[in-house]
Amino acid sequence: MPTPVQRSSSILGGFHQPLAHRSPAARILALATVMLGLALIPQGTGMAGAATPVSPTDSVTAPALAPGLDLNQDFQTNPNDDLADPQAKQDASPPVPPLPTAIPEAVVPANEGIVGLTPGPEDNLGIGVLQPRNLDFLDRAAWETNPLAYGRWLRSVALPLYVGPDGEHWGWMVNGWLIINGYEPMAIGRDASFSMVEARTGLYSFPVLEQRIDGWFRFQYTPAGSAWAHLDHLAVGAVALTLQPWEDTLATASHIRFRRHGLSQSLRTEPRGTASLQALVAPNSRIRPLAIDGDWMRVEVTQPVQGCTILPGHTTEEGWLRWRDEATQALLVWAVAVDCSEPGPESE
Repeated sequence: MPTPVQRSSSILGGFHQPLAHRSPAARILALATVMLGLALIPQGTGMAGAATPVSPTDSVTAPALAPGLDLNQDFQTNPNDDLADPQAKQDASPPVPPLPTAIPEAVVPANEGIVGLTPGPEDNLGIGVLQPRNLDFLDRAAWETNPLAYGRWLRSVALPLYVGPDGEHWGWMVNGWLIINGYEPMAIGRDASFSMVEARTGLYSFPVLEQRIDGWFRFQYTPAGSAWAHLDHLAVGAVALTLQPWEDTLATASHIRFRRHGLSQSLRTEPRGTASLQALVAPNSRIRPLAIDGDWMRVEVTQPVQGCTILPGHTTEEGWLRWRDEATQALLVWAVAVDCSEPGPESE
């Protein structure tokens, strides 16, 4: 079996040829690689972090495919918690494409090859995230060891990937592997770098950049590219997925911060830009989400603080601030990784 370095040469080699002169499989791969901006990880770079097979003691024991699934028939899930209203989707659902003939044993994605967990101020985070539908495990004791925590849920996922809406099917994300049609599998985070975000502590998710009313959506998959998939294929694997909008994700955060550091932001009495200015929220503030109304978020602000420590002379007040830009819909805030729900004592 070729090494990752050999795979890199065979997969990327020949892309200088005009697209029209290549075989159908090469055209699909060329389009997919350009779209994904796939970053292959050479052996010996320190990014190989062992992709561990599923342990017999892990609680996820179901096969990658949902039991009883007929791959020759249309598969419809119409999840009611996805970004688009299922009733707005077209009636026709794309059939689940055939699985690869040989699927490697499930592996845990290597954390060393998952990048972008804390996005930069200019990163496009789209409209929401692609993640497991059931997140109850995050509220349990010892959730850190749960087989779905962080990026481990990817080893129980099966999701067909496409060049574009109603376009060519070019591969699968299955069992913790990226399997491009006609080529050897690449382990997520080991053979190729993947881009995810940690919008909720202990859970890695893919940013969803856009979604159409017919069920097709595009999600950020690598630092330089994206892939298309369909809502009706979110429950093909043992772990069902969902598209959660940013308003639902941020509303449940324990605390948030502004993505642009070092700038004070306006806190207003009502959720509109012309409302009275109540206060300025300084960078050294603790901001707790309370409710969301459109592009505005009602918050509880305590300032000044240092980390989770409330400083002398602090004030706490409630008001409204923008969490999403009105014109571009870009996120202005991000979830804080450190939970300050039980802060230390006030400084003397």
